[in-house]
This record gives sequence, C-alpha cells and structure tokens, in this order.
Amino acid sequence: RRHFAVRADSDNGAERARNYDFDLFTIGAGSGGVRASRFAANFGASVAVCELPFSTISSETAGGVGGTCVLRGCVPKKLLVYASKFSHEFDESNGFGWKYE
Repeated sequence: RRHFAVRADSDNGAERARNYDFDLFTIGAGSGGVRASRFAANFGASVAVCELPFSTISSETAGGVGGTCVLRGCVPKKLLVYASKFSHEFDESNGFGWKYE
C-alpha cells in the first residue's frame, strides 16, 4: 500500500497551512471522477475530490458535482433532443388508439 502526503498552502491568509494524507486525490467531480473515488473508497482507500465552487449554472469559474457531461454537455443535450420529439410521438399515438385534446 502506497501513501503520499499533500501539503496545501493558502496564500490569501484565509486558512493556515494543513497537511493532508489521501490514497487517492481526484481532480474533477464528473461522472468518471466520482465513480473512481467511490470505487477506491469501497476498497478502503482514503479519498478526496477537488471541484470548482458549486453554482447552479456552471461556467469556467464555477461548476459542481456532475462535471461537463451532466451540467453542460451530453446529458442536457439529450434532454433537449428527447423533448423535441414529443410532438411527433403524440401525433403517432393517434394511430395506436390514444385519444387526447
């Protein structure tokens, strides 16, 4: 089992320097980073995850758990594509006996 220590220094004076000891330090809380971290933790590893400050709308300086795919990538795109097909699906449903106003 390998161990390493990370020293995090704050140069803005908000916090004093602390020592951290993790088996895995994951940069990014996207689907891959969270999965890797959970997988390692399930095997007893000490895990930390680093992510941008949380915001409901992600940008270059704010993000959150979920990463690019979930917050501004393929998942929102899929939702919009699926939603765009609803009107066609409703039209098709008449042929299957569905009645609606």
